[in-house]
Amino acid sequence: MSNRKDLPSLAPTILIVDDEPDFVRGLARSIPREIPARILSAFDAFEALRLIDAHSVDLVVSDIRMPDMGGIELLQEIKSRDPLITVVVMTAYGTIGEAVDAMKKGAYDFVQKPFKQDEINRILKKALERNHLIRENVRLKERLSGAAPFDLFVYHGPGMQKVLRTMRTVASLNVTVLLRGESGTGKDVAARYIHMLSPRSESLMVTVNCPTIPESLLESELFGYSKGAFTGASADRKGLIQQANGSTLFLDEIGDVPLTIQAKLLRLIQEKEIRPLGASQSRTVDVRIIASTNSDLEEKISGNSFREDLFYRLNVVTIFMPPLRSIPEDVPILAQHFVHQAASEFNMTPKSVSPEAMRHLTSLPWPGNIRQLRNAVQKAMIFSKGETLGMRDFLEDQDADDSRGDEAADITVLPFRTVRDKIVADFTKRYLVEALTRNQGNVSAAARDSGIERQHFQKLMRKFGLRSASFRGSVISELQCNHEMQPPITH
Repeated sequence: MSNRKDLPSLAPTILIVDDEPDFVRGLARSIPREIPARILSAFDAFEALRLIDAHSVDLVVSDIRMPDMGGIELLQEIKSRDPLITVVVMTAYGTIGEAVDAMKKGAYDFVQKPFKQDEINRILKKALERNHLIRENVRLKERLSGAAPFDLFVYHGPGMQKVLRTMRTVASLNVTVLLRGESGTGKDVAARYIHMLSPRSESLMVTVNCPTIPESLLESELFGYSKGAFTGASADRKGLIQQANGSTLFLDEIGDVPLTIQAKLLRLIQEKEIRPLGASQSRTVDVRIIASTNSDLEEKISGNSFREDLFYRLNVVTIFMPPLRSIPEDVPILAQHFVHQAASEFNMTPKSVSPEAMRHLTSLPWPGNIRQLRNAVQKAMIFSKGETLGMRDFLEDQDADDSRGDEAADITVLPFRTVRDKIVADFTKRYLVEALTRNQGNVSAAARDSGIERQHFQKLMRKFGLRSASFRGSVISELQCNHEMQPPITH
């Protein structure tokens, strides 16, 4: 049941849940007279959960006592799906204790049956104001968290919706989270997203890319050291864990951490203590751990290269980031997002993607996942000559002559130096893009692979307007307005 007549486009959605159909219908008719809202109705908790999964619900008004699943259990299920939904419970005389229990478990308020219409309207208006403020606060945290403006989540299908619900649920809880998934699925973005929505978001999250720090340095980088701990330790130094005190520590690719350091991380999680190198006493720290891995940790445990006890400590909440091939419905909206992102990055006019090319992109297996799709779109934007990105712009192996299109036919009517300079410039830009893509924006590694001095490599990058940040990591964004997904236009 829904009431949508003459509603503003951003009217909130209220779900009424009660096992008395006449009561539900009466309340559904009366509320819109005072409150401009969309009304959904359910006669049991299971139907309510189905509607919550299918619609963007702001406020749930639920009876406490219902058959099969009561209001308290429904409240807990709602909070596990979306902790931002506001819940008001309705209670008959004699069940006030249950209503108080519901408020302890996350309900915003309760109203006792029978109630007057102005009483329920007053409570619902306050509840909607509270819901609006909370969601606005979350949106501001997402936008102003210090992350890049496009480091949110863009998705369309139910696969990522379920993942996002889980992340929102665990964000407010001080539990350890393990992010698992293939390379390029956005585990680093997920870690930032969880931190953004957590009570620790006012402090910067500290990220440790475990594989990039040599084993000989990893312990001192993580735990710090005291003066005189080793040759060259001329003063005390805080490690990354202490820098994350009061905030979140993100251990990226924890599966690559050596066994000796795994034991110390286990103590950190269990005891909330660390001992810097050379220190005589342990120090208490307050950090929330988020870890990620694309490794098969169970296989590493079998091979004695990963501690089983550390795995269980990390595995309090595990979130699996889906590979792109399992969510092909998200490819079009991601591709269009990356088009606009590349246009902004390189000061270009956004281009459309032809239907044929989009079908091609959707059909690919994408072993490099979202990162690979982003790089493919970026390269197509850089080298495409037309206003529309077609099939040929996404083919990996193109003949050199074909890539010049019709220009090849007129090449001899231009001065030799003009043609030479243009061909050299096109080749140089393509070469730089390939090198940076292969090394995920690491300029030193790209220059080393190319046999070019780093300073000269950077000079060429500046000449062609290339920035290393454009080639790092995967980028996903969440955009949801008016209960429909729309591709972003500006970021």
